[in-house]
Amino acid sequence: MSIRLLTVALAALALVWPASTALGQARPLRVEDVVGLGMFGRAAVSPDGGWIVYEKRGAYDDAPRFDRGPRSGWPLTDLWVVDLRLEDSRPVRLLPEEPPGLLRVSWSPQGGRLLVYRYVDDHLEAGVVAFPDSKVTWLRLTPDMPLMGSAFQWVSEDKLVLMTRPDGSLPWLLRYYGQGQARMIEQWRRASAGREPSRTVIDAADGVVSADGGAPDQALVLLDFDAGTARTLKKGRLVDLSVSPNGDNLAVTEEAEPIAVSPESIDQAEPPSRLRLSLIDLHSGSIASADETIDVAPHLLRWSADSQGLLIWGRRAGSTWKEGDLLVVRPDGTSRVTPRHGLSPLAQTADITTLQGIRADWMGDTPILYARAGDARFDWYALRNAAAPIALTQGLTTPPSRLAAVSDDAVYGFADGAFWRLGAGGGERVSPGSETLTEMVISDPERSFRLANNDPPRDGWAVAGLTDNGPVVMGADADSLALQGLPDEDGMRSLAVWAGGALMLKRDGLQETLTLKTEAGTRTLDVVNAELSEAVLPTVTPISHLDPAGRPAQSWLFLPYGVAPSALKGLVVQIYPGSVESGVWTGPMTLTYGLRAQVLAGEGYAVLSAAIPRDHANSPAMLNAAVDEAVNAALAAHPELPESRMALIGHSFGAQAALWIATRSDRFRSYIAWAATTDMFGQWGEFTPAARAVPQDGFMFRNQQGWAEGGQGQLGAPPWIVRDRYANASSYLAADQIAAPVLLITSDRDFVAMSQSERMFSALYRLGRRTRLVTYWGEEHMLWSPANIRDLYGQVSIWLDETLASPPRRVSLPSTDRSIPGASPRTPPPG
Repeated sequence: MSIRLLTVALAALALVWPASTALGQARPLRVEDVVGLGMFGRAAVSPDGGWIVYEKRGAYDDAPRFDRGPRSGWPLTDLWVVDLRLEDSRPVRLLPEEPPGLLRVSWSPQGGRLLVYRYVDDHLEAGVVAFPDSKVTWLRLTPDMPLMGSAFQWVSEDKLVLMTRPDGSLPWLLRYYGQGQARMIEQWRRASAGREPSRTVIDAADGVVSADGGAPDQALVLLDFDAGTARTLKKGRLVDLSVSPNGDNLAVTEEAEPIAVSPESIDQAEPPSRLRLSLIDLHSGSIASADETIDVAPHLLRWSADSQGLLIWGRRAGSTWKEGDLLVVRPDGTSRVTPRHGLSPLAQTADITTLQGIRADWMGDTPILYARAGDARFDWYALRNAAAPIALTQGLTTPPSRLAAVSDDAVYGFADGAFWRLGAGGGERVSPGSETLTEMVISDPERSFRLANNDPPRDGWAVAGLTDNGPVVMGADADSLALQGLPDEDGMRSLAVWAGGALMLKRDGLQETLTLKTEAGTRTLDVVNAELSEAVLPTVTPISHLDPAGRPAQSWLFLPYGVAPSALKGLVVQIYPGSVESGVWTGPMTLTYGLRAQVLAGEGYAVLSAAIPRDHANSPAMLNAAVDEAVNAALAAHPELPESRMALIGHSFGAQAALWIATRSDRFRSYIAWAATTDMFGQWGEFTPAARAVPQDGFMFRNQQGWAEGGQGQLGAPPWIVRDRYANASSYLAADQIAAPVLLITSDRDFVAMSQSERMFSALYRLGRRTRLVTYWGEEHMLWSPANIRDLYGQVSIWLDETLASPPRRVSLPSTDRSIPGASPRTPPPG
């Protein structure tokens, strides 16, 4: 959209400050737009290239309930299909007789069937759609959604293995956000009625915790659609599954005995139980157990192409993951260690966690491992038993940390701006030297860690992104460019790419247009948010500067549409150490949760997303200096910004950092801290709401204690060993050093307990400071209720209007020589 000058005097700002008068009906983004957004979800082309199915969700605030977190929009989602065999085929609803609540899951190997889910009336069910007539068979089975691995896999065109919940209960990822409230209401009802006890009981002994009534078992079901049969293969506390390429065997991991926590150290992301491996013969149903002394890591379950070997990472009882081995397990359950010749797949100071997995695969019948020798860099190595390992990527400047594809005799990856074939002879560049390529990874929020990072397709081709010309399919040799670069316009993103075309999304305001691009041409298929095309997102400008250590950093400035510099309400500085918001469009969902710079800018504020290096997070002085560097650079580049009306705002780790800066800086007139940890003693030991209400679903002691001690909290030990560290890391104990007004925001279901904000509020209240506490009920770490999202921005706007418009209050601070430590990163929310 063209930009008009405000005045001749502002001509130099024409590319930065949008016009105060707009063309047509253009207007700034509003919070009402955000809660009413529809969206396109995932898409997949059938393996035979004949069909494409995509998800389409209605307006978010039309959902029937909002206690399912990021999956609250599932009941609004429908499936649409396009027949790619017809030149001008238009999208039609895949199952027109079904209500919304349909989700795309997985095509069969040849594309004759599609596994789908329906989520209606808070029940989840799996079904299979047969093509070409789109006839659905509902299986009357509730699928599971494991955190670590796979819940299903096609064995062949007519057979499917599905992990199910025999009791019909929802998977944990759906229960987590809402089940606690329901369970508490039930307990309150029991107490009121006085006929049944209203209590939970948990026990701990020898480092193991347990609760009354364990979680129900899952069941693996083999479905044969041609025969019309369903056979239960195994029951248990199942975690992951993988079918061998020849369809003969199924590898499955399940939880065994719980892992006792150590009094000396704790790993935040350590699995709570040991994992055992079984191999199931899919013809006879016989089960072979692997060595029961081996604990299997949850990141690797990879069959060789000939189906004769399964790669796992395992450790013996009493060993750490670093002391484990890369094992090849045969279909009969026997195993052998793959010699690594001193290579380590982990950093010297790190042990394996669910957030950092082992990367390994096969090159033909040879295991390959992403590892390093000593302090050398990580490379991909072929492990040849007695012979020395071969460094497959040693000739590359920056080796790929993940593989893009595998074939029978080679593996493929993107590095140094090119597509490479990696074999025993080293790296061979496949892509033309004239092109600069990066790997294009299409997001799937339901894909688990193992499948996203350790399960590359067995295709010998991959999708790349050209620097200025959209996606391109790269094959095993330079002549197999099946699809030349498709034009990539501003605001375009890829939903699906295959050898014959691409499904692209083009944004205009908040309207997204679904476009099919093939060598035959381009045509529009579908549109969402057509009524919101006039909403204009703020202009985003990079702000380059140095961090306090003298390293290049880049912050981002969001300037509201249609607001003259003199009319800005203020400058809001958003912080989250180690992360910065650049305004890159990734779809409507990203605007729904959190305090988004785009929405704040729509309210008339300039917003600076300040770059703060993660390694500055444990020093308040460096935190403060990093924010100053970003703000100074923004003011130097844009002196029109209102330096006298600045607020600092943060969520979670960012809120924690904001409060530490509030104890040291007099630069900001106002602070907003949402979901801040202020008391490390409390955060270490307090139960999370979900664990408190439904302990049978599992505990988060490792998460809370591990975060404080050995994870991102960096305190090193429990509170009774290093009391002073915990006290010094608790910002509410430094509340007397905060002079500016502070708005605290919390939620009762957050794993950062609301008592954390209540402690800070109590301290500031007692000190006579200006503060406000806003508590949202029934919400977790983010807000999902449209009414609460609206209110959140309303509360923030009211607070900023009150505190930025009025003169700063004069507060006399006591002198102190206390050593104030820095904040620590938060743990990402589940799912």
